[in-house]
Amino acid sequence: MTNLDEMLDLLHHEDRTSTRPLGDVRARVLEAASANVVPLRRRRVAPVAVAAAAAALVATGVLVVKANDAPSQAPPVAAESAVRPEVRLVSAAGALDDAADKIKTVDQPLAPGQYRLITEHGTYARGMIVGPSPDKGGTWAVELTSKTWIPADVTGEWLNRRTKDGEVKWLGGNVPQSEVPFKLDDTDTGERRGACGDFFPNARPKKVCGSTTDWDSPAFYASLPRDPAALYDWLRSSTGQRGSAPVSMFALATEILRAGHMPADLRAGWYRAIAKIDGVVLTPEKVTVDGRTGVGITLMDPRERLELVISPETGDFIGDRTIAGPENGYSWIPEGTVLKSVAITTAVVNSIG
Repeated sequence: MTNLDEMLDLLHHEDRTSTRPLGDVRARVLEAASANVVPLRRRRVAPVAVAAAAAALVATGVLVVKANDAPSQAPPVAAESAVRPEVRLVSAAGALDDAADKIKTVDQPLAPGQYRLITEHGTYARGMIVGPSPDKGGTWAVELTSKTWIPADVTGEWLNRRTKDGEVKWLGGNVPQSEVPFKLDDTDTGERRGACGDFFPNARPKKVCGSTTDWDSPAFYASLPRDPAALYDWLRSSTGQRGSAPVSMFALATEILRAGHMPADLRAGWYRAIAKIDGVVLTPEKVTVDGRTGVGITLMDPRERLELVISPETGDFIGDRTIAGPENGYSWIPEGTVLKSVAITTAVVNSIG
């Protein structure tokens, strides 16, 4: 995969529940990590009509402020921002090790008729540029929720329900809002069912139930080692086509955590493997994502700061954020803007839907 816009679609929830096998998904994760830039999908403006275009997903902050009915020429609403933190180079490994120690060794089992419910909730931005220049455009934020019900027998029927929550928010731009109107993607909302989580049966390549390359499958997690050093080697080899860059390894590790399927006995070693990645640091401030507070584990570069958030009490993965750096590439996105923030919760429920 070479299309960076398509890669950012992966980083949103719709692709995590699609039929792509791990090899294809991994390539797209690494493409985005390698480029390490928040792309906006280009659309050209005709002399009379504004051409429609699908907007690529990037991320914004957890807090969603409902937009007012402002005229198209209204000044942009200030985007939510995160203070650029000081970091302590020696603390991330200790925090990850402590979180690993807090993880329960056994996940709650499912009784007959029960389902594991994975909820992904966050706010995401949709950005477009106008015409041939990358310097003209604007960005909106939308709050979305995706819920997936998984039966005890994972070969049975799964249910995925996606909803838009609240009103969209204008994050800013240097063109009138009317030139970059917000538009939901077809897969942002709706209800889909499928055996083994095959919610997009017409996608190619075909999803293979029970594949060891599918992040939705228990077989994938069972195939991984539990030793932190071996898991680190797995992350390094899996990102080899991108030079095993730390940002690629961190992005891949976070994406798999966000899938919400990782068993507790693997997650402890996974955290310790992340601690081995060069440049990983601990942010001194507590990080709150969707009302849940945890410790932030961070990897930074001039373009953006990647951050995963972990509960220090339970070792649970809370979610992740992406924050704009000083060289993020878009003049209307100030440094410190939270570009993506997603929270993941899991629960055992007695019925589907």
